[in-house]
This record gives sequence, C-alpha cells and structure tokens, in this order.
Amino acid sequence: MPLRLCLIVLLTLFAHQVAAQEDLLLPITIQADRATVSESLGRSEYQGNVIIAQGLLRITADQVNLTSRDKRLALIEAVSKPGDKSKARFEQAATETRPKIVATATSITYQILTETLLLTGSAQLTQGADTYQGETLSYNLAEGLFKVESDGTENNRINLIINPRPKQ
Repeated sequence: MPLRLCLIVLLTLFAHQVAAQEDLLLPITIQADRATVSESLGRSEYQGNVIIAQGLLRITADQVNLTSRDKRLALIEAVSKPGDKSKARFEQAATETRPKIVATATSITYQILTETLLLTGSAQLTQGADTYQGETLSYNLAEGLFKVESDGTENNRINLIINPRPKQ
C-alpha cells in the first residue's frame, strides 16, 4: 500500500509540473494604463489597474514589474498602491490535481521557475477550502510547502483554516 500511495503522489506532482510547463508556453496578455519596457535589461513596468493573464494564471495590481532572463519570463512583482484598500491579487485556476489558488497581499512576488510565491503585507492565500493568513507568507506551489509569519505583535498572529479531506 505505501508503494501505491507513493506512486499516486509522484504522478500528481508530475501532472502538476507538466501543466505548469505548458502554461509557460502560452502567450501573456497584459492590460494597464501605462508601460515602460526595457528589452535590453529584460525588465518592464506596468502601472494603473494592471491585469496580467497567462494560461491558468491571472495577476492584478496597481503596479506590476516583469523580469526576464534569457528571453523567458522569470519574475513577477505585483504591488498595490500605498494606503489603497485593494491588494495585489494572484489567481491560479484549478487543475485536476490542485484546487484553485487565490492570494492577496500588499506585495506579491512570483518566482516562475521555482513556482514560489512570496506575499508581504496582510497576506492571505486560499487554496480550495483552506485559508492561510499572516503578515508574510511564502508558498512553493510545486512542493506544496507553506511558511506563514506574523509581524510579531500579539494582536497580529497567523491564522490557518485547514479543512478535513474527504475519504477516497
């Protein structure tokens, strides 16, 4: 039985990796009020109600910076306006192996190659029915590894809601 479970986990991770790699080959759609692009530096900055979409991924924020390495998108930084109630938002649609992910924070950094999210400032991530909240949150989507931290004050502790999984 443990071998069977191990095989199921490996197949699930493999299917997720294949889906993520296929998304990287899809075109990126960007909408914004303003843009500054430096092709030689591999950086671009978009401001004003920015919406970025690629495959299952959607990011919205007041400002988004994109960094490319070797002509491939490597880093996405999304930031909300200082003092604005609306936060930067990261969404990844559900797949056969993973529920929908919605993350919000003052600042969101997404390392594409390592599939790592870093949320800073009133961070919240919902994956399916589970919710993770803290001042900062890092999540490796490929490995399913979370790290949630508070700002150290007693009134601002982390909050996790993890629902039981149905029997299969």
